[in-house]
Amino acid sequence: MSGRPKQLGDLLGDLDPNLAKAFEGLGREVLADAERQQAATERTGAGAQKRQEASGGASGGPAAQIQAPPLETAPKAASGQSGEPESPSQALTQQIDLFIATGRAAAPKDELATMEHPVYAIEDGDQRILTYEHNGVTLEVTPSVKGRATIHDKDIVLTCVSKVVDAVNRGEPVSRTVSIKAHDVLTFTNRSTSGRGYDLLEQALERLVGTRIKTSIATGKPARRRTKGFGLIDAWETITRGPNNRLEELRITLSAFTFDAAMALEVLSIDQDYFKLRKATEKRLYELARKHCGDQGRWKVGLDLLQKKVGSRQPLFKFRATVRGIGEAGSLPGYHLVFLHSDDSVVFYGRSEGGLAVMESDLVTLPKLKPKGARRKSVRRPVTKGD
Repeated sequence: MSGRPKQLGDLLGDLDPNLAKAFEGLGREVLADAERQQAATERTGAGAQKRQEASGGASGGPAAQIQAPPLETAPKAASGQSGEPESPSQALTQQIDLFIATGRAAAPKDELATMEHPVYAIEDGDQRILTYEHNGVTLEVTPSVKGRATIHDKDIVLTCVSKVVDAVNRGEPVSRTVSIKAHDVLTFTNRSTSGRGYDLLEQALERLVGTRIKTSIATGKPARRRTKGFGLIDAWETITRGPNNRLEELRITLSAFTFDAAMALEVLSIDQDYFKLRKATEKRLYELARKHCGDQGRWKVGLDLLQKKVGSRQPLFKFRATVRGIGEAGSLPGYHLVFLHSDDSVVFYGRSEGGLAVMESDLVTLPKLKPKGARRKSVRRPVTKGD
């Protein structure tokens, strides 16, 4: 017997000819498949190397995206805890010169800092310098000659913030300068798309850029507190088209204060019906209810403190009547407002199951809605002789 190991051909020669042909064909298929897999692996490796080289070369080219400095991150997690970023914004390190906000639907968001404090006016033409202090937070708002930016003007800022937060959540690069269609702003905020609607946009932008803020409110993660001054927006630009100069595009540069809050996701989702509210006090009350009710479903506040947080300069008795009227109308989306005569306070209840459960435990009867067109009947005192 030969000591030479048998080859495949030797083994196949001992088999039936038909079976040998079958094994021989199977062997050729296995070899061909192995060659195809090896070739595919080599092509994939070469492609990855080319993409890496192209990416490295583009970083120094003129068309490269601007690399922003890394966002500050929280201290390292304790042992046993995950060291991953807490939010999408902490992993996002790229910014671009111009963020183009598409018509893609975005959930409306509001800034936590301006929900808590009366940064925006609730009265048109407010020329006063507002000085506000509460729980260690100081705020000074100085209007321009065209007046202080109102809470209705804030809708423009909220539109940009909502678009930026949506992009951050998707992992897309963003910028402080937001390009957005004027028509998209009007429709997002439930405003008229008539010619007057476009004119009012420009007026609002002038008030936003002219209103100056000096504050010590902390923003960002980790929280940092510093006193600084800034505008509600840094700059704005309009692009028109056609012989009538129809407003087409807005380019709005958000303040660093607002942009940092959006990047840190210091925002809350708000009801889309918020933009349907036409009274400034209604909008302000909704913001406070949304900020403070939360999961507990209930927030009670004294009327004096509520007036301070709203930023109203009405006499207290008029402000009381305004708040009671809003509560009776039931116009706040997602919340009930109940005025308590016993201690001159206001209670907000969420319309969720939790809020209704708390309301039942408080044994509060909701104010009945007044039918439209109802008027208070006047009662005449009978006239008697001698009066």
